[in-house]
Amino acid sequence: MHNLFLFVALLLSSLRTNNAFSLQVPSNAKLQAKSVSTSSPTKLPFLIQQLGKDGQASKSDAEEISEIVISVFFEEEAEKSEENRSKGSITKPLILAYLKNLQYGDVRGKKFMLGGVNNSMFVARQIIPCKSAEGMTIEELNSSAISLSNSKRYIFNTDMLDSSERYTVGDILGFVDVTEKAFGLPSSKGKIEDKIKEDKTEEEEESQSEEAKIRLRNKAALRPVLTNLSVTPNARKSGVGSALVDVCEDVVIDSEEWTRNYNEMILEVEEENNLAQEFYEKRGYVAVFKDPSSRRFDTSGLILNNVRTTKICYRKDLTRKQAEKGSSKNETNAVSGLGMFFAKIKEAIGIETSE
Repeated sequence: MHNLFLFVALLLSSLRTNNAFSLQVPSNAKLQAKSVSTSSPTKLPFLIQQLGKDGQASKSDAEEISEIVISVFFEEEAEKSEENRSKGSITKPLILAYLKNLQYGDVRGKKFMLGGVNNSMFVARQIIPCKSAEGMTIEELNSSAISLSNSKRYIFNTDMLDSSERYTVGDILGFVDVTEKAFGLPSSKGKIEDKIKEDKTEEEEESQSEEAKIRLRNKAALRPVLTNLSVTPNARKSGVGSALVDVCEDVVIDSEEWTRNYNEMILEVEEENNLAQEFYEKRGYVAVFKDPSSRRFDTSGLILNNVRTTKICYRKDLTRKQAEKGSSKNETNAVSGLGMFFAKIKEAIGIETSE
């Protein structure tokens, strides 16, 4: 009922003014075409950037991100399933505009809404040639890409770049965020820790008191949860999705930005989304359990509905990756220490050191 009233209000608002949702729905023709284009066989050079340390995304970035996320999850993915297809619903554009509005607000205000909860958001940006002298060299591009370790810069497909040319960053090709959440997992005895996973009827689930749900959420252990991984169709063969997942794993196991570091990553995938399941399984994620009480937005009808769905919870153990990064750091520190030691010896015996 709430969704019905909200939808009617949005419809009336859109009829009153031609500027409805203008802040949230980009009108850039190139961006719109990008969401329906076919996958490109050519790899695109790109870099990974973190949205400002304060988590504040610019207006234009938030608009572009909301367009990509909603297009992937509610146009491309939804239309693959017969029961989720819009079937020519005349209200589908308005429903999508409303969802883009929600996503825009989430990206723009996530840090503010979460308070002190750990959260990081990342985008992949295409690297394109710059015709003017205001572009950047590959070295300057490297410095603008995030670096969570001393040995790795987050810039990809550099073999397609000419070191004598100058470049700039273009459209956003992908987005992802990782947030610290209370999330229960199965114990060694096979019981779900701190999370209701019984196969209840919808009526039984709805009747469960909000107080009980809040107690349950507060009791569950905090874990990093990856969400909203979205890549534009023209960048699917460029390694964008893998790079975005990789940087999320790096930030949760070793980051000064997070007040707590973790050795695992959690995410959920709808049971029907086989391609996403294959993608994560290839990257070491293991299915832990199915949750038949999950919810999703259904855009196939005249109004937006919140319906039940089954999601598969995946977990990846990051202990090995954490150890490898720690070993790499130790080697770097050891080399640095030896360098300082020999520099002091040279200084003591009167040998000048070169800068």
